[in-house]
Amino acid sequence: MRPPGGFSPLEAAADGVLRRMSSGESALLWIQARWPRIVGEPLSRKIAPAALSGRRLTLSLLDPSWRKPVEAALPELEKKLAVELPRVRPWVVLRKGDA
Repeated sequence: MRPPGGFSPLEAAADGVLRRMSSGESALLWIQARWPRIVGEPLSRKIAPAALSGRRLTLSLLDPSWRKPVEAALPELEKKLAVELPRVRPWVVLRKGDA
């Protein structure tokens, strides 16, 4: 039985194994699947992971009016991602051309 608002013990264990093993394309897929949990639901509606090249995670800005708040949040987001994906430790950039 799944605890309210969380993972079951088996799901949590599987998620932890996948997180530790993720690199390259599988890391991007892992990030995309868990994006709202990583950044929080409100921010996940403003930015989305678009590409992962090496350690560079490129984000797409979905709401241009949020550019400055998102830029201010990038260092904190990098810290969260370093905890979530210690093998990759992505550094984050906003995609150029997003208004």
